[in-house]
Amino acid sequence: MGKAMQLTIIFSLLVLLLVVAMMSGLIQSDRWRISQLEVAADYNRITPEQLRLMVAKTPERSFFRLDAEKVKADIELMPWVRYAHVVKQWPDTLRITIKEHQAIAIWNGVDLLNQSGEVFQVDAVDHLKALPRIYGLSEDSALTLENFNRFNQLLKPVGFEISEAKVNERGDWRLVLRNGLEVMLGSEKHEARVLRLAETWEQLLAASKQLPERVDLRYSNGYVVRWRSDNEVTERKLNIGLTFDQREMG
Repeated sequence: MGKAMQLTIIFSLLVLLLVVAMMSGLIQSDRWRISQLEVAADYNRITPEQLRLMVAKTPERSFFRLDAEKVKADIELMPWVRYAHVVKQWPDTLRITIKEHQAIAIWNGVDLLNQSGEVFQVDAVDHLKALPRIYGLSEDSALTLENFNRFNQLLKPVGFEISEAKVNERGDWRLVLRNGLEVMLGSEKHEARVLRLAETWEQLLAASKQLPERVDLRYSNGYVVRWRSDNEVTERKLNIGLTFDQREMG
């Protein structure tokens, strides 16, 4: 008999003994109980007490009968949990590793986006006022966040980050910076248009004593700028050659 065959027979006998022991009542819920809980996590949104309460809901606490996969699934239903890893360590320990979501933006007003552009839900988002708000299609959340981050990088010369971004099913982008400036990008050439604004920002500020209220970049050779002064709204088209065409708006 070969060594592999011997090992197979020994393993089969051990499994058989374990089954017999369980059927005979030797291994019961009140024996071989898991009494130690070890957690590896950087706690920001989740507390050890919340995890202990979640594990305590498990009906079986026997080392042999506790379902680690069920505990993992329950933990991953908790708000702010991105994923969990749960293993049993003989004779009485349950080890849990937790990775939290890092909220990057509020998504469509009610959900959140994590660092990978994944959508996740929490009880409320109203208290997360420092986060930017992004509105888009659920199936495009990762790409939308990628573009949002790229636009923020390109807008660094302007000096203000994006506080709100909206993209519709046609791919039209509308941005609002933290200084209140509204930026219309349209549905194409987004990066080129953002660069156009960043590269001419100083000239734009020098064109008026008022700060711009809205910039429409959906033009091939320039953009239209709107300033607001008291009850009067003024629009000018800024061309690449820095020539101005002024008109009054009602």
